[in-house]
Amino acid sequence: MGLFDWLKFKKATVVANPWKAGDRVIAKKLDSYFYPSVVREITDVGCMVVFDDGEATWVHYAHVLTQDINIGSRVFCKNKNALYFAPGTVQQRKGETILVTYDQGEDEWTSISMVRVQRPIAYVSPDALAAMGAPVKQSLDLGEAVKDSNWRIGDRVLGRWLDFFWYPGTILNMGTRGIHVFFDNGEQLVVQEIGLMTLIVEEGESIFIRPKDEPQRMYPQATVTRVHGEILDVEYEDGTHETNTRVTRARFWRCPIGVPAFLFDEGDRVLCIDCDQCVYPAEIVSIEDDKIVVQFLDGLERMVTPELIKRFDVKPGTKIECRWSGGPHYFPGTISKVEGERLFVKYEDGDEEWTSIRLFRVPPKKQE
Repeated sequence: MGLFDWLKFKKATVVANPWKAGDRVIAKKLDSYFYPSVVREITDVGCMVVFDDGEATWVHYAHVLTQDINIGSRVFCKNKNALYFAPGTVQQRKGETILVTYDQGEDEWTSISMVRVQRPIAYVSPDALAAMGAPVKQSLDLGEAVKDSNWRIGDRVLGRWLDFFWYPGTILNMGTRGIHVFFDNGEQLVVQEIGLMTLIVEEGESIFIRPKDEPQRMYPQATVTRVHGEILDVEYEDGTHETNTRVTRARFWRCPIGVPAFLFDEGDRVLCIDCDQCVYPAEIVSIEDDKIVVQFLDGLERMVTPELIKRFDVKPGTKIECRWSGGPHYFPGTISKVEGERLFVKYEDGDEEWTSIRLFRVPPKKQE
């Protein structure tokens, strides 16, 4: 479960909310970008929106805007060849599908669901907040305080991001539902304890680090030649050196737990945990030490660590989510039959269908 899953608004009465359930919109997240979403319900002050990435949260209605992503729009799009949002411009649009030309020259057909945009952020005046009788605040509900934890608020850590690399950050808060990490690159995420490790860098270690003259998030590989606190000297693969660079600019590929033996081979069909913590069917493309490249059966290719890969065990009675009629959205159901590459799924709303084994996922267990 991610950072924004527990974001809530205290409800109060103000002027009329202009939105209605079902509206297709863009809404602001805590990072101040606006993301494609749909309004699920409203109160006088806010909208419960469901973002296209599955997160659901309350947002002040002034921070919900018309979905205006069209030809010529400037966007930041999650490039299929890199797991970060790259700047670009929309060249064509066909429904929810868009052609984006990235600033570095590459073209890609993708979905509106994969973009975020910058928009002016409305100011909600103190008088308007006072009229509600109490401030309207956004807060993270991390559950009860954690006792006897190995971590403390303010600890410097490496946290596992959605691309499975580890980035330096600082713990902001902790609870039974997760640990809130503020990363040095400005991103935030709530992670479980397995997604944290001590910020330690050793001489001779191979890392990925942005050169000082690289403003984008490009991380060539380098070897650490000196460590002094969080200051590093490194040697890049092309033989160039940099001195006195900060660990803030680095990311790391590490396996969070020991894996005594990897029991799979290239070409094996497996189940693999992706960055949304859902389990998807996949096939192993390559194996190199703790770097396992998998091809998810719905098309995405990703590098993961061994502990994320499980035996391909799909059987009747398994609770899953599946893309009804091959559409883009997942709906809860249960596998009733398995025949080769086919599944017969009974959905919780009463519908049922034969579908492809490529279109299901197993959702993560909910945090209490």
